Amino acid sequence: MRVTVLMENGTPSSRLAARHGLSLWLELGDGRRVLFDMGPDDAFLANARTLGVDVTTADLAVLSHGHYDHGGGLPAFLAACDAAGREVPVYVREHAFEQHVSGTPERHHAIGLDPALAADPRVRMVGERYDLGGGLTLLSTTRRGHPVARSNARLLMRGVDGSLTPDSFAHEQSLLVEESGRCVLVSGCSHGGILNLMDAAEEACGAPLDAVVAGFHLMDPSGGTVEDAGLTRGLARKLASRRATYLTFHCTGIDAFAVLRDELGERVRYLHVGSRAEV
Repeated sequence: MRVTVLMENGTPSSRLAARHGLSLWLELGDGRRVLFDMGPDDAFLANARTLGVDVTTADLAVLSHGHYDHGGGLPAFLAACDAAGREVPVYVREHAFEQHVSGTPERHHAIGLDPALAADPRVRMVGERYDLGGGLTLLSTTRRGHPVARSNARLLMRGVDGSLTPDSFAHEQSLLVEESGRCVLVSGCSHGGILNLMDAAEEACGAPLDAVVAGFHLMDPSGGTVEDAGLTRGLARKLASRRATYLTFHCTGIDAFAVLRDELGERVRYLHVGSRAEV
């Protein structure tokens, strides 16, 4: 599988736009193409054109969770598909279009998606696990056997009664890719905890993961904080104890990546806008 980063927080190129968000273009060995997340706005489309990628040729698209920095570009993607005469299904987890905010009950700001998009017939709501066929599986997990990042505490959701409660991340999903005898997990922010998601993926494929392409949510841009270095180092050691290699970006943050690199060495790589990697 080949991964091209269409949107991420940083870029080494003046030809490409950088935004706080994520969008990946996945090219599978059998020729299928998957758009995974769409960044915060339409800038990922311009980046894609610069990189020679036509996102409207995707066989399917996946939205990892209901936050604007991953799905704010969804209207632009649907409009681009309309202009190209293409109908690409977009797989979204249940609860993705509920109200999501960041901050505290007293001071917060909206980070969700336009709920009107849920009515688009191309948007397909799926449950905790969904088989896309051909070795592709969407999966979620509610298990929290491993700790999750502390920055998740700032992420809240509004209930039907108007009150704010901690986000359970029932709107988050990851993509498991099984091809050529390899198992690869693709995740947006891993709010449920990357180790918890890896456990669920390994149970689903019945084998250890060979690679993980994911953000680890080890920073909180809204709160201006990063995960404790000791906790990050503990996570790095647990990741190192598994056989996978890691490609990371976005919500992992450069500071946390430096700690991961200390423990994992060449087994971990940070991807920016325009990065391409064979997995």
